[in-house]
Amino acid sequence: MADVKNAIDKTEELARKIWLAGLGAYGQGFNNIQGGYDKMSDKTRHFFDGLVEQGTKIEAEAKSTIGKVEAEAKSTIDKAGEKIKAQGEKLKEQGKTIRKEGVNLNVSARVEEIREKVASKISMPSFSTSSNDEKLAELNTKLESLIEEVAKLSATPKASEEKVETPKKKAPARKPAAKKDQETTKDQDAA
Repeated sequence: MADVKNAIDKTEELARKIWLAGLGAYGQGFNNIQGGYDKMSDKTRHFFDGLVEQGTKIEAEAKSTIGKVEAEAKSTIDKAGEKIKAQGEKLKEQGKTIRKEGVNLNVSARVEEIREKVASKISMPSFSTSSNDEKLAELNTKLESLIEEVAKLSATPKASEEKVETPKKKAPARKPAAKKDQETTKDQDAA
């Protein structure tokens, strides 16, 4: 029995050693995991901090680039706006000029049209200076001859009136009026 007890003791001791080896393995694994976690945590933190630093740089560069692009865009838009405004003012002035000239052209054309209609309806004398003197002399001659004829005609009827007396016509006879009318007529004759 001593052999059995000895075998049991050896078995217990071996089981204990296996147990302790398992605990040791567990402890070793825990320590490795803990150290790995700490290392990994340190690396992770370091990696994360690197990413944050790199993101900060990229953000600053992006803000700078965006600011430059924004300034360029604003400058370009301002220049384009000024050009458009200047062109608008120029077109506005041209419109005013065209409107004013158009009105003047319309008025001038209308006056010319009316003048032509009036001229076509009446005979307008021409005013050339060379023929005016001739026409004036001709008109004076005609006027003098007309004055002479009028003088002759006005002298002739006076002479004929003296020679020829025209017989006066008798007034038509009146019908006798009624008595009242006769009395009124007598009163009027007496007056």
